[in-house]
Amino acid sequence: TGGMLDGMRTCRAEALRWVHYYAAGGAAFAAVPLPVSTTSALAALETYLRKVIGAVYGDPPPGVATAAAGGTFVIGGQALKHLAMQAACFVPVLGVPIRMSIAAGTIELLGRAVVSHYEAKHPGKLWSQARAAA
Repeated sequence: TGGMLDGMRTCRAEALRWVHYYAAGGAAFAAVPLPVSTTSALAALETYLRKVIGAVYGDPPPGVATAAAGGTFVIGGQALKHLAMQAACFVPVLGVPIRMSIAAGTIELLGRAVVSHYEAKHPGKLWSQARAAA
């Protein structure tokens, strides 16, 4: 029932809440017409989301793994940027919505993959606000 067990929220529900927030933020950021590439900033957002999800589960990723993931996200982001530019050439009026959709979709998929990873390690774990604040 919405990630609640006897009035307690699961880590999965809390982590997915953050995934949705980050996906919305990524879409909003992708909509801003900036003279520089947004790929690095979106990759940083994705990398930090990975850390946030780990913290929700009380099992944050080590720094080396986070740095490696960040580099991977930048490379993947360049490929997605190319895809977005090609799609915008076919339908120029939809360039901004295409960029927003790709950014939000990518963050949502990556976030869900990270949540699935942590759920495999900690199935059904309950989330504690007190633990998260510490």
